[in-house]
Amino acid sequence: MQAYHFFSPLLAPNQAWAAFDWQCFSAAAAELATVAGATDACIPLTRQHPLMLSCSPAWLSNSAFREFIKKLGRDQAILAFPSGTAEIKEQELACKALRQDGAHVALGITESANFQLATLTSFDYLRLDSEHARSNIPLLDLINAHQSGFQLVASGVHSHELFDWAVAKRFSLMSSEFVTKADDRAPVDADTTRLKLLKLLSLVVQDADTREIEEIFRQEPKLSYNLLRLVNSVAVGPKTPITGFNQAITVLGRRQLQRWLQLLIYANQFGRGNQPNPLMQLAAARGRQLELLTAGLPSLTDIADTGEAAFMVGIFSLLDTLLHMPMSEILSSLPLSPTITAALRDRDGLLGELLTAVIASNTGDFRTAAESLKRSGIPPEKHLDAQIGAYSWASRISLE
Repeated sequence: MQAYHFFSPLLAPNQAWAAFDWQCFSAAAAELATVAGATDACIPLTRQHPLMLSCSPAWLSNSAFREFIKKLGRDQAILAFPSGTAEIKEQELACKALRQDGAHVALGITESANFQLATLTSFDYLRLDSEHARSNIPLLDLINAHQSGFQLVASGVHSHELFDWAVAKRFSLMSSEFVTKADDRAPVDADTTRLKLLKLLSLVVQDADTREIEEIFRQEPKLSYNLLRLVNSVAVGPKTPITGFNQAITVLGRRQLQRWLQLLIYANQFGRGNQPNPLMQLAAARGRQLELLTAGLPSLTDIADTGEAAFMVGIFSLLDTLLHMPMSEILSSLPLSPTITAALRDRDGLLGELLTAVIASNTGDFRTAAESLKRSGIPPEKHLDAQIGAYSWASRISLE
């Protein structure tokens, strides 16, 4: 199997996308040539965020590695090495040379003794598994590392509680697996609000008359406010600011407005205010990625526009997390086509298979993701381009 490349957001303490973790899956993933061959495709994303790449210590003696770093951008790559790298003098000196050239270098930390070998002249980032760190790494080690100037990176953040722990311990970057899980500690929208959201979704799906949609906005002023913030964001960039619903239809057209209405559902969470919204951005990235993956594939029987259907499947795939409701209950309230319903409920059909791949990649199950992509006839190059395109687009969506 050829190597598939997988990217996942790394979050800042305020939950904004701050960097991306770059992983490969297959036996060829350990080869520098595999990673270097994807550099050109990654450039659009590196213009927005740094990429953290797991590196083999063997690459340190390869001149092609320096060329790869230069091409990717020294300031936009965080080169992550395993903990043993600091124990071998030649490798530690090679990391020091990279730092002197302006590169960012991370050292994996698996035990307390690793901190004694980490020096700021060779490493500026320290990466730890969050659960292991919370249970097995002395708090004093984390405090000293932070106060010494190291940037701490938490991997394996599978719960909201772990994310909060990492933020409290002054980690700079956190992995984002927890975003797809409902936070049981957060307040749940009142039933009336959820009913209005489902009503709006139903109208959007049916491409309902403008007046019917406007009525929902009159009942829920916050929806209007968030819609205008969305459509005026840098992701849309209208030359003239959009100030009303009818103007939004005129400027964007019904097709584009329908997409923003789908995303709008995620912008209505309680208590988020102007804070970054990683769930909305992930939903946007899923929708765009599925749309790009289906480009050029055979049309689906009961779907007029496969790309639009794929986008909707991606966007709607996180509604259960957002609404704190079973997906089956949500789907029973929406007049979706059988193909879209089957993809969301049962992971059935082409869209269901592709959704399986995207969800698996979000949770770090790269084997399942790669197998689903292969069964769907998606080659690694197309998958790479779809991810970069989707994350680059979703990175520009803002409610601030």
